[in-house]
Amino acid sequence: MFVVINKQKGNEMARYISVVETARMIRAALREAFPGVRFTVRSSSYSGGASINVGYTDGPTNAQVRAITGNFEGSYFDGMTDYQGSNYSSVNGEEVRFGADFIFVNRDYSETFLTTGVQAACVYYGYEMPEIIVGTRTCWANFNDYEMQRRVMQQVEDVSLCETQNSQVAASVEFLGDDGYGYGAVGRLAA
Repeated sequence: MFVVINKQKGNEMARYISVVETARMIRAALREAFPGVRFTVRSSSYSGGASINVGYTDGPTNAQVRAITGNFEGSYFDGMTDYQGSNYSSVNGEEVRFGADFIFVNRDYSETFLTTGVQAACVYYGYEMPEIIVGTRTCWANFNDYEMQRRVMQQVEDVSLCETQNSQVAASVEFLGDDGYGYGAVGRLAA
């Protein structure tokens, strides 16, 4: 059960789910979607907003994780007009406002995963295998050519070590649209 606070929004009441409760829901959704993968889910509140950082090593692709966490974002940012707009969502059919403006997903790689992935990508592209440098948080392949590094790392990033399972928590959340003011915004009724 998730604790929520009601906030007035126009003439309607939308349930407000705090950033801490949003982080709990994301943890539960990720646990269901990717059993056995260890995620860190950290919430941060600051002047003017709140965000959640999701971190993990190896496991699913960034896109797989974003497919689960994306509907929990309470805002979007339009860099063309420097505008932060609102996203609207529902949980089990009830309109809610999520307390996390943005959710950032950070995938790290183990040395074994990166070495194997880089070797496979180098064979695929016909490149010579580079030296692998292990940093404090992420492993990097030391390429002399930027385009070569971009191609190889993109191929490595697209490797998933698990399939997405059904998540009841994630399935209960539906994106209803946004406020429609930002460049490329879909508007609340367009979704």
